Amino acid sequence: MEHTMRRSREDLLRVLLDTATDLAALRDVEAVLQAIVRRTRAVVGADMAYISLNDPERGDTYIRQSDGVTTPAYRALRMPLGVGVLGQVATGLAPFQTTGYLDDASVVHDPEVDEIVRAEAVETIMGAPLTVAGRVIGALIVAERRARRFGPEEVSCVESIAKQAAVAIDNSLRFEETARQAELFNAEHKRSAAELQLATRILELDRRLLDAVMVSPDVGRVLTVGRGALDDDLYLRDTTGALIATTADPAGGVPESGTAVAVTAAAETLGSLHTGPVLGADGRALLERVAVHAALALLFSRAEEDTDLRGQDELIDDLLSGTGLPHDRLERRMRRWGLHTDDRLWCVALDVPAAQARRYRQVLRSALGRTVMTAHSDHLCLVTASPDWENRLRTAFAGQGRPLRAGAAGPVTAPGDLPDAHRRASLALGSLITLDRDGVLDGDRLGMVHAILDLARTGGLPESLTRGIDPLLAYDRERGTELARTAFYYLETDGSVARVAELLHLHRNTVRQRLTRIGALLGPGWDASPRRLETHLALQVRDAQVGLRRPGGTARRTDPGPVPPG
Repeated sequence: MEHTMRRSREDLLRVLLDTATDLAALRDVEAVLQAIVRRTRAVVGADMAYISLNDPERGDTYIRQSDGVTTPAYRALRMPLGVGVLGQVATGLAPFQTTGYLDDASVVHDPEVDEIVRAEAVETIMGAPLTVAGRVIGALIVAERRARRFGPEEVSCVESIAKQAAVAIDNSLRFEETARQAELFNAEHKRSAAELQLATRILELDRRLLDAVMVSPDVGRVLTVGRGALDDDLYLRDTTGALIATTADPAGGVPESGTAVAVTAAAETLGSLHTGPVLGADGRALLERVAVHAALALLFSRAEEDTDLRGQDELIDDLLSGTGLPHDRLERRMRRWGLHTDDRLWCVALDVPAAQARRYRQVLRSALGRTVMTAHSDHLCLVTASPDWENRLRTAFAGQGRPLRAGAAGPVTAPGDLPDAHRRASLALGSLITLDRDGVLDGDRLGMVHAILDLARTGGLPESLTRGIDPLLAYDRERGTELARTAFYYLETDGSVARVAELLHLHRNTVRQRLTRIGALLGPGWDASPRRLETHLALQVRDAQVGLRRPGGTARRTDPGPVPPG
């Protein structure tokens, strides 16, 4: 079942990429609309699909193209905005669906429309709005002649197609309108030569930009075409202001003055496009066309990246699940990222904020090589075959201005050993987090103390397991003594009073007096089996947390340092 769902997700992502490519290649409005409804119907397996365009003057939306609709009245349906599912979705608020349209009291009904719907025998309707740069231009709808609940992935898929379709429709409408205007200008000679020249430049720029997007979803290629049309360098920023791409030297930064336009897809702002000089009306019109195609290229790149990240997630899940996979199939899947089943592999758990996991995956993908990554609930997990992965990680994290904190295990020589390596790497990272230390800790150096520390970090360690030394800790806090430290060294040195006195710079009699006090607080037998092991282990955990080996506790460290025994 899980394999089937995974294949289904891969198929949906592949369909989205194919749809985006097909729509980018079409310019004829009707061809674009027909491609959208047919592809959408096929993706979700619906009885019918249709697309509507809004008429702002009449305040309604009308079906412009459909696939699978049988009655003429339904194909020619016009719906006031806010009425019915079509009218509600076309307002642009959000996707919507109903599994029983005629009986759904949450939908605003129109008697005439209800009769048309009844004649088509429609029961289930689901759709998503078409929006471009904040403007609602229509709706994309799928419908069934039976009761059906579309799942979240199907709704998300229709919404994704709607986003791409909105850009493609807007491009086609603009292209059609520009072509119509150019033909009208030539026929009627009512426009000036300058206006005709601008229309021609826009048409030519659109053609070149579409070709650039079709060759590769590379936003840098789009900017290069735009620079040739505007004869000025272009700068593309993301929503945080960071530079994504430019045709100039990136070290020069983005000019403060100049012209800027938003780069948007549907209702989402992807960034902004800037020029050095201030542009006139003609130049701004050209810049806006470049921004539209830059948005399309970014959407394509994001879809490809999502497919790649999902593939890495699924590969690591399989590698760490411990489930035996056919060798040939596993080799084929690993080869996609430069890995092989006979590689020496390391498993690394990184402390990265969940909200920044995607950005760090992008940074580390180019920094490491021969690596797959996935975001787990509390860390970023890497499986890498790069022998110098640690140096590369340190360089990458330094470039992000963040200290490196990682648990690692390996190398292992068989994929079947990765589940255990991942557990050891996660345990090492948990120890660093508990101790508030940075650096890289090898999971092979861990002992029982670190396992207990990790349990404490995750809330799985009962307080009763270390409660036996609470009297010592309370006595030291109240009186400023060091009985816990004395007991720790006494057990560490196998009960050597002389060695404790040497380590603590005390007289032997002072040590004996402290041991008498410790015995009074903990009770007889604290330093003999079986209590000796429990007391020693509790003191080792305390040493790892506050540093009983060092006077006055311990400060935050930037390197894991010696691993406490255990």
